Amino acid sequence: MTDQQIGLFDALYTQRAIRSLKPDPVPEALLHRMVEAATKAPSGGNSQPWAFIVVRDMATIAKIAEYAKRGFAPVYEAALGRMKPGDPPPFPRLKPLVESFERVPAIVFPAWVRPANAQPGAGGASLYPATQNLLLAARGLGLGAAMTSIALGFQKELKELLGVPEHVELMATIPVGYPNKERYGKTTRKPAHEVTHWDRWGNQHPAPAGG
Repeated sequence: MTDQQIGLFDALYTQRAIRSLKPDPVPEALLHRMVEAATKAPSGGNSQPWAFIVVRDMATIAKIAEYAKRGFAPVYEAALGRMKPGDPPPFPRLKPLVESFERVPAIVFPAWVRPANAQPGAGGASLYPATQNLLLAARGLGLGAAMTSIALGFQKELKELLGVPEHVELMATIPVGYPNKERYGKTTRKPAHEVTHWDRWGNQHPAPAGG
């Protein structure tokens, strides 16, 4: 499959988390393109402190799915306990993904290669711009993807499973595949003029005509 050649703002305005994925294999070349796009992101001091573990082996994905289900179960039960009569079930899009996680064709783990003098958990400023690049690349390639924290509560077990060194932190779990029941399209977000303050807090302008 080739790039869809959509414009930058088309990609930005239609990108969304795609959590319903077909089990069809994703070509290695497309996964490489996604990671390559991620490496074009800025990072502190151009340190590029990242690595990307791309998992396609289905036996390994099945094991990751076990951790995903174990981690999600108490979160879901707690959400059920907070429900009021008439509330819709919690996590209507995430729950089906977790329940079928062993059929996800590929998973990308963006990872922070922690410098010797850095505190654990401080790599987000450099890793998350790269992760957004990766997600936008998936959009441009016609692939579905979503940034999640699925299974990251089992960081130690995942590192052992994937052979990740101790000084490397897994920062996100990104399932990747061809979109199934969900499609990219217009997103629902707060209007930019409602969250923009000009020169000082509270000085908000209406949306410019034709902007």
